[in-house]
Amino acid sequence: MRSKLPPTADRAAMQQGQKAHHTRIIRVSAYSVATVLALLMTTATLPPLLADQSDRAVINAPISLLTAPIAGEVREISSAIGDRLQPGEAVAQIHNSRIDRTTLIALDSKAQELRGALAATRQKKDSDNAYVAALDTEIRKQAEQTVAKLEGEVMEARARVASADAEGRSTRAVVERQQAMVDRNTASVDLLRPTQHKLEAAGFDKDAETAKLNQKLAELGAVKKGIFVGNQSNSLAVLAQKRRDIAFDAQRLAIEEQQLASSLKTQESLFQAERKRLDSLTDARMRAMNGGVVLSLGVAQGRHVSAGDSVATLVDCDQAFAVGIFSYRQAQDLAVGTPVTISMGGNEAPQKGQVSEILPKTSDKTDQQYAVPFPQTERREMYVLVSLEEREAPSLQDRFKATSRTSPCSVGQWVTITRENGWIPSASVAWKAI
Repeated sequence: MRSKLPPTADRAAMQQGQKAHHTRIIRVSAYSVATVLALLMTTATLPPLLADQSDRAVINAPISLLTAPIAGEVREISSAIGDRLQPGEAVAQIHNSRIDRTTLIALDSKAQELRGALAATRQKKDSDNAYVAALDTEIRKQAEQTVAKLEGEVMEARARVASADAEGRSTRAVVERQQAMVDRNTASVDLLRPTQHKLEAAGFDKDAETAKLNQKLAELGAVKKGIFVGNQSNSLAVLAQKRRDIAFDAQRLAIEEQQLASSLKTQESLFQAERKRLDSLTDARMRAMNGGVVLSLGVAQGRHVSAGDSVATLVDCDQAFAVGIFSYRQAQDLAVGTPVTISMGGNEAPQKGQVSEILPKTSDKTDQQYAVPFPQTERREMYVLVSLEEREAPSLQDRFKATSRTSPCSVGQWVTITRENGWIPSASVAWKAI
């Protein structure tokens, strides 16, 4: 027969068994928590150092800022967020109605003054040239009359010289005949002396007439050469002097005209430059010179902007890339040109790409050149920039545009970058998969 234990001992045995069971449960729970913690610490520490995959990656693209060149009101905004703009396509128009035109008015007034002075100078010069032409005509007419008169006087003087010469020869013959009579003592010397004096007087008359002839010939030659001397050419001399004075004045006016024309040309160039400057300050049409997709607009229609204010931000989706964070230990495995795969998440197919650049770190100045800032790195981590394959990039961008994302070409979307033929996954991606 089996012996029965006392009730007190039975309860003690049961309590001891329950205590041992609880101890085993606590021990198993502690081991399980320690194992999970160790696994978590291992997957959080070692895989990032050796992982061939990174989910801390984002789609990015370079941007360009359109700033207001002038101050004014936004008259028109011809683009919206997400619009793809061709090179040279307009984005907005700014009009400034508060322009100081004092300088332009002063330049225009000066130009008008120069135009008036130039017109007056040209008119006076033309008047002087016309007066000179009239004087030339009058001088020519009077010179022709004077030449004709002097030619007549020259002929008369030559006749008088010939007459005096003939008279002298006749008197010489009488003197010679009387001298012969005196030599033969047929006549008195007193008869010869008056005839000799008459011969001398005839010689003097010939010399006088010859001098008059030479004077007339000299006056005639001077008149023909345009030199007016003598009493008969006094009026011509006065006209010639007046003609010279007017001609000199016309030359002076011609020089003054050239100076005024040069000053007017300079003044008009300054006026045109000032007007062009004011036109550029009055209306400015902002254009996307390199094209791109409108990422954001900083103004609204009717808003007043100052020079330098940001009007729009354009993102170059054709140069979109992915930037991911990897450990320094993966630098050799992720050299430039290494093929990688970019996973977008959801039902979208992975995108092929290759490493284009490796950066140890960035700065705020670098981040300002892109649509979104680079993710924050930790110690001993680096940036890996991945360019999309050209044949796949357009279709990828089209998929980005076709989906209901808030940013153009889906800049700022978090993606996963995996090195091809890599076998160590990222801890976070593995936990998500689990």
